[in-house]
Amino acid sequence: MMMQPLNKILAVDDNVVDIATIEKLLGERYDLRTATTGEDALDMAGDFQPDIILLDNMMPGLDGGQVCRQIRADSGLRHTKIIMLSGKSRVSERIEAYQDGADDYIAKPFNEDELLAKIRVYLRLKSVEEVDQFKTDVLTLLSHEARTPLNSLIAPAEMLMSEEEVDAEERKLLIEMVNSAAKRLHRFFENVILLSSLKSGKWQFNPEPADLCEVVHEAVCEVATKAAERKVKIEEKFDAGPMACLDRQQIKRAITSILDNAIRFSPAGWRVDVCVSGDDEYVCVSVTDRGEGIEPDYLPYVFEELSDPDIDHHSRGLSLAIARQIVLQHNGKIEAESTEGSSTTFTVRLPIMVPSELAHCEI
Repeated sequence: MMMQPLNKILAVDDNVVDIATIEKLLGERYDLRTATTGEDALDMAGDFQPDIILLDNMMPGLDGGQVCRQIRADSGLRHTKIIMLSGKSRVSERIEAYQDGADDYIAKPFNEDELLAKIRVYLRLKSVEEVDQFKTDVLTLLSHEARTPLNSLIAPAEMLMSEEEVDAEERKLLIEMVNSAAKRLHRFFENVILLSSLKSGKWQFNPEPADLCEVVHEAVCEVATKAAERKVKIEEKFDAGPMACLDRQQIKRAITSILDNAIRFSPAGWRVDVCVSGDDEYVCVSVTDRGEGIEPDYLPYVFEELSDPDIDHHSRGLSLAIARQIVLQHNGKIEAESTEGSSTTFTVRLPIMVPSELAHCEI
């Protein structure tokens, strides 16, 4: 049975007894990762993207305060909540932790019910902050994204409504301009509404047992015309893989977005490789283009909505953010690897379902 994805918690403590206590308390409730040094915590945090970090204050090497400051300097972790756990309990030590960027402070030995309650509070707070930030970003984007299609709507519409004579060919061109601009605006608002629903957990999925090879092939067929127009060849390499429990339409939407991105940034005459394979844990699809690659500074944020530095590519940013949310809702993983000036590979990993689980497949 496929459940809603668990919230992510990273516990950082050099005391193995404390780590064992946290694992026992949180291991079945949350997607829990652990680290025993500040250096390991920083290495893990970027890829894991935890909702909450439980951070021991006193560790060899980088201590809790140093780790906290570095986490706060990472824009990709700006919404992550940090709860400092420490054997120190003086007011001055608490104030120092808050100054370092901690959201809360619990003295050891901690009360388990108190820790669980604080985790629930900060998960809700993080969700509210992310939604508020998304609304702000959308309003900012709207002023840019809507301006061009609105101009393309208004000017041709005014010409059509004027009393000036317009011949049949010009009329057809003006109507096509209005139609194209209206569709662009419609797609934009559809993507914003879908992404908002996905992020808030309100989107209803319809999971069923499915062969990912079939779903990916359907996505390839959907972008075939665009690929042909850009003279980009799509090469499929599918290994027979196990079944997965997924919403066919939404996974196809995610793969189509990735393919569309690969085609858009591939030079004419080159190819996009689409591979499906499986291992003991996941069935995977990878899409590789031969474009100019993604700038290293931007790569960690490629799946964040509205983060593309080029305003002309914001629709791509929305599509990739939607793809990420869809994959996460399937308890899957999505990642991008890129060599600047050479190629980019997007990989989606979805959990393999055993026959007994497929019989009661649901998200």
